[in-house]
Amino acid sequence: MWLFDIIKNGTLVDNQTYLVNQGILTNGRLSESIILGTRSKGQHNCSHNNESEIWVFLNSVSRDVEKMLNDNVADALILFNDEDYEHNTEGGLFTVTGTDAQNFTLNTGNLIGFVKRDDYSLKISSRFGDAFLKYLIADVDGFLELQNIGCESHTDGYQWLLAYLWNIKFKRAYRLGLPKTYITKNERISRVRGTIDTLDYFRNNTSGKYLCSYREHSYDCPATSLFIKAYEEVKHYSFCQSTRNIYNAFLTASQGLKRSRREILRTPHFTNPFYKDYNVLIDLSKRVIRQQGSDFDSQHDSSAFLFDVSMLFDVSMLFEYFIRKLMKRNGIHLLSKFEQSYEIPTGIANYKRKLEPDLVFKSDGGLFVFDVKYKAFDEKFGVKREDLFQLHTYIGQCGKGASIKGCGFVYPIPEERWAELNLDNTQGLITDVIRQQGQEIPFHIIFLKIPDNTSPDFNRHMNEQCRLFIDSIHSKILDGK
Repeated sequence: MWLFDIIKNGTLVDNQTYLVNQGILTNGRLSESIILGTRSKGQHNCSHNNESEIWVFLNSVSRDVEKMLNDNVADALILFNDEDYEHNTEGGLFTVTGTDAQNFTLNTGNLIGFVKRDDYSLKISSRFGDAFLKYLIADVDGFLELQNIGCESHTDGYQWLLAYLWNIKFKRAYRLGLPKTYITKNERISRVRGTIDTLDYFRNNTSGKYLCSYREHSYDCPATSLFIKAYEEVKHYSFCQSTRNIYNAFLTASQGLKRSRREILRTPHFTNPFYKDYNVLIDLSKRVIRQQGSDFDSQHDSSAFLFDVSMLFDVSMLFEYFIRKLMKRNGIHLLSKFEQSYEIPTGIANYKRKLEPDLVFKSDGGLFVFDVKYKAFDEKFGVKREDLFQLHTYIGQCGKGASIKGCGFVYPIPEERWAELNLDNTQGLITDVIRQQGQEIPFHIIFLKIPDNTSPDFNRHMNEQCRLFIDSIHSKILDGK
């Protein structure tokens, strides 16, 4: 198999290390090593067998994506209007080290995405699959589709994901009703309304009508035209059929008025805070119409849709947000990440580093402190050293003003690894004790089992695993049974 094909066909997934040694690719998730194809003697150079060009592509994309992330932090698009959601731009899409296309190491992190440059493309997928991504996005916005409404070929990298995000936001915003704005009208009418043009009145006082200027609510506004145009860009996706009725409502509101592309792309945010969900949709609609997700580097004829670059949040942040929403919905008294400020000195005057544990929840007068880790759990060495040190710091700071009743980590885990760790016997928990400052604190690793992505009943199975996850927290951690 050619490296050209491997990097573009979805073989690469997040949080993995891919080692290529003497043309043989190995990775823990692969059932067997892959022998990479090489150009035969006398064979013409083509895109798929030009190792030097592929090697240049990997290195340049790694650098350029990291630079783009660093340079565009100020352009963060927050997709969830909730204080519990924290967007993140740290880290790149992947890193690559080595000497050539036959000998290198490629490491992926929490970002997923698709990049195309000239004849070469690279895709990094979620290790839990597209059904998992759809579930998280739809669930946290309150629009979980329980029925399978059709599958996409997803041959366009991650363009479908931009459309899916837009469609979910379209449904969410419409819960507020059609957005209304004030417009100014100037009409000659028989009853005075608003302000009257006095000069015109004296000139035409025999007509019995008055030239009045007044303001009234209108459903037609640039945002209406913007949403109509965005829907027409994504309507070919099967999942957008569920919002066809909403699209028709906006069509009716527009009264057939056509606006230019330039005008609708200048659509401002609504100033009324009631319509804040529509402001997110405005930003996302402009992205769809401009296809900003495909504009990676015009000078190099490149395109990219980076889920975490375009939207400035990565899968780990989305998973953490999902866990927080899940726990809150099930009656767990979860504190805001920013409700209490924990700080530690850094050795620099007037500067302290903030500590923000992912999950702090109350029960029986004490606190439970947990961190959510989207990364893979190491069944040989367990939690990573730096993560354990961080947890100890959290416990030390949170324990200054309250009793710590428990601590630990939350990990997603695929079905096959759940079975390997025999987690059925413990309801998805590994429990031990941490000793700090003369106290013994229960230490838990809580796993959320992720069903097989190819299952036609993925959402139903995922719902069941979420229920078992919450039951385990209540019975094994909060109740201490």
